[in-house]
Amino acid sequence: MRRDRGPKGLWEYKDQWIGTEPGRNGFYRYWYDDGSGRVKRKALAAIDLEAAKEELIAILGAPIPSTRDPREVYLFDVLKHYQDHYAEPKGYKQMAAVRRASELVYAAFKSFMGAPKVADLTRLNQRRVWAHMASESGLGAKSIMTYMIAVRAAVHYASVPQLIMIAEEEVEVQMLDAPIAIFCNQEEIAEHIGGEVSRPREFIPTFQDLGRWIDAIEEEDDFRFVMIMLNTCARNEAIFDLRLSKQANYEFGTLDLNPIGRRQTKKRRPVIRMTTNLAAWFTHWGDDKPIRQYQDTVEKRLNKIGKPTVDDEGVTDIGLGMPEMTCYTLRHFMATNMRRASFPVSKEQRSKWLGHSVNEGSKTTDWYEKFDPDYLEEPMRATEEIITKLQKHTKRKLFAPKTKSSGKVRVIDGGKL
Repeated sequence: MRRDRGPKGLWEYKDQWIGTEPGRNGFYRYWYDDGSGRVKRKALAAIDLEAAKEELIAILGAPIPSTRDPREVYLFDVLKHYQDHYAEPKGYKQMAAVRRASELVYAAFKSFMGAPKVADLTRLNQRRVWAHMASESGLGAKSIMTYMIAVRAAVHYASVPQLIMIAEEEVEVQMLDAPIAIFCNQEEIAEHIGGEVSRPREFIPTFQDLGRWIDAIEEEDDFRFVMIMLNTCARNEAIFDLRLSKQANYEFGTLDLNPIGRRQTKKRRPVIRMTTNLAAWFTHWGDDKPIRQYQDTVEKRLNKIGKPTVDDEGVTDIGLGMPEMTCYTLRHFMATNMRRASFPVSKEQRSKWLGHSVNEGSKTTDWYEKFDPDYLEEPMRATEEIITKLQKHTKRKLFAPKTKSSGKVRVIDGGKL
């Protein structure tokens, strides 16, 4: 049985402690061995006490917090929890972003203190983290904002009960009692680090250029993504999250871009009208999850189209000559041309279609409004007009093949003809 040996060295963690030996440099970790009844020791590689603490934590493993208090929970446990159970299933891109955010925050905290608890993310310390990211990693305000958003998402995720699989059993896990404030304002970050605020992208392809870009698509899932984006203007992640059995209402002709159970954020996912063309594509594809591959896989392929390439001999091929074209540019293309439609599309209708906040009306009114046969009629018609025009500039068929008649026709009374 272990005896009480009184105070142990310079710092104690999980029944081991850090100390020094007379006449020797560096630090050692000590523990009481019940079998031999003796104190044993082993040298640590660290050359200062704070680094020795971190090394001992790494050897013994981060502790399971006794409470959910942010003052007790290690920040990197929270980030790992989010990375493993939320970001990784979304694909490599999101996982890599959280992992990189962890690395940057760890390096920043290491420069002025040890392994941080969640509560150590005070506003002052967050500013220190920004400054370290800017000076040591050369990051601008927008990049820093992006990584801080990942930290904020992890903290909020840990503050809500999550159902995760452990040893093939579903377990409810909540790491924090409540989130803390994470500051992600790009203007504030830019002012603090002496940087600049990024400007919105101004590149909008012509119909001719976009037609050539679509013709260069080779993979089926990539084409499916493009067709859904053109017909919905949805943000990328909303398209990859799409499950038709739960989000498509063929009776009322609507598509709910926000999955059941997902909390709305500032980047709202609206309920929009399903164009006739998109409904036909869904039927033609016949998959509940239209995009079957990982988000980062599809995005990476699409974002390469249009950019110059260099072969093994160093010869550059400018390709389509569209280096600024990305899959997200499609949303800007549709939003811009919707304002140029042959008939007026009100700002309110455009905002609702794009998922921007609209102050008019109430949540109850909005809920009933989506069952109106004329709901978002203007942007839906404008979308079909834009795709019809785009079809003239691409060899790829943008309209779904005719499907066999089921003998049923959906009629909505009161709609515009």
